[in-house]
Amino acid sequence: MDDKILMGFDFGTNGVKALAYSVRMEKVMITAYKSYPVITPYKNQAEHDPKEWWSAFVWCVGKLLAEGAFQKEQVSALCVSSHTPTLTPVKEDGEPLMNGMIWADGRAVEESLELQRDYGKEIASVNPASIRPYHIVSKLFWFKKYKRELYDRTAMFLDCSNYITYRLTSRFTIDRSMATNYHFYNIFEKKWDERLAEKLQIDLRRFPKVCDCHEVIGHLTKEAAEELGLPKQTMVAAGASDTAVATLNAGIFSRNQMAYSCGTGSSVVMLQECGEREQYKTDDRLITIGYADKDYMMNIGVMSNTGGAFKWMKEAVCDMETLCAVTLHKDVFTVMSDYVTEAPIGANGIVFLPYLAGELSPIYNPNARGVFFGLSGTSTKKEMLRAVMEGTCYAVRQNVDIVLDAQGMRPDEVREIVATGGPCKSSAWMQMLSDILGIPVTIQENTEGAAMGDVVVAGCAAGVFSSLKEGAEKMKTIGRTYLPDAHKQRQYEINYQTFCELQKCLLPCFDSHMQRQESREMRTEGGNV
Repeated sequence: MDDKILMGFDFGTNGVKALAYSVRMEKVMITAYKSYPVITPYKNQAEHDPKEWWSAFVWCVGKLLAEGAFQKEQVSALCVSSHTPTLTPVKEDGEPLMNGMIWADGRAVEESLELQRDYGKEIASVNPASIRPYHIVSKLFWFKKYKRELYDRTAMFLDCSNYITYRLTSRFTIDRSMATNYHFYNIFEKKWDERLAEKLQIDLRRFPKVCDCHEVIGHLTKEAAEELGLPKQTMVAAGASDTAVATLNAGIFSRNQMAYSCGTGSSVVMLQECGEREQYKTDDRLITIGYADKDYMMNIGVMSNTGGAFKWMKEAVCDMETLCAVTLHKDVFTVMSDYVTEAPIGANGIVFLPYLAGELSPIYNPNARGVFFGLSGTSTKKEMLRAVMEGTCYAVRQNVDIVLDAQGMRPDEVREIVATGGPCKSSAWMQMLSDILGIPVTIQENTEGAAMGDVVVAGCAAGVFSSLKEGAEKMKTIGRTYLPDAHKQRQYEINYQTFCELQKCLLPCFDSHMQRQESREMRTEGGNV
């Protein structure tokens, strides 16, 4: 049969990953990646230039086509996912009026507090996600207050992936997983909430049509087809958030499964049905956003440092191990992971808080910093390495406990946690995680992540798969499963309790310490050293 090529594009904070998948050969033919800068005009501000998104997209398409792995006429459909929420005001012709305010932008703190104070209960009745500075509604109020002239000229507010799909089809759309980040989207009725929007004085004409993620929103315009070198009949799916398609790629479709994505940071995800208001449960300490399946929301715990903490140890104290790894032709993280297994469970009483760059869930404190507790004159490097690995797992355990408690579930009701990401290469790490959680951990060997989830969505749009579930099952590649050891879990419980106590005790110290540091910097800049 004639082959069909499905394309997936995932826009992250620092760049876009793209791939082309052959339906007939059932494999990824080629991948591409193009970076773009995060613009930080002032403290707590983070932006992207939308034209950089498009340039990176065009470059990636060219890269996928240039290798000759397939014919351009075989491209059937494509899907774009992205980080979210990003507020991008554009004119009627899609021309950006300013840079997009990305998820890492924190300038709308005051507005988020005002919204919570004045409209919190009403908003929660239609969209229970906690209102934070990075959310669209907070940024929208900031934009309206401080950029009024630009606000008045804005025809449409777009997120990152919506900007790309507009450039492809000339249609303003947003999928439901992204729309849930807007707070005036009613997650129970699956539409913009006109009553709440009127109360907030939000003009819904400035927000795109809401679509299912696998809905075909159009085909390439003549201009887009010529610029990209793709056929005009290429179908464009509405798309989804990066977390939604990454979870889809893990094959999560029931409440007795969880997804764990780990890299520099990590996140745990569990689905929650959003059919009835009375039955919906979440927790303010979690991030709540929509899933690729419109009947579910995702309760998410996000941690800032996981693999990043282990990388910091490599750079800080593991020079000899790095040299050893080169000599043995091994990866240095493999050597470090082997060291961990040579230290006892509990690291001889050392506990590590992995807050090297602040922390998100559950404490949401940018001033939090890493802590070693319990060091003695006999503590060794191997024990410290083990403490770091254990500390990252305790952070996961804390978030898993919160997610399960929010949904009224016990760990033994979870069939498995499907894990993806760099730390999954360490069997010591994954076995430790399973033991600490008391839940089986299954490794997803497909490493393409969200971009492969985009392929699933594109396949549904093109009719290759009859449903998202069928496509995800087709793509899913399962590796080893790590089963928990109840005896080891009891041993880990000792340090886990200390981990939680330390976190609680040190929370006020993090803030006061940072204030003193900033005060010292101000005195230094003033010449009073």
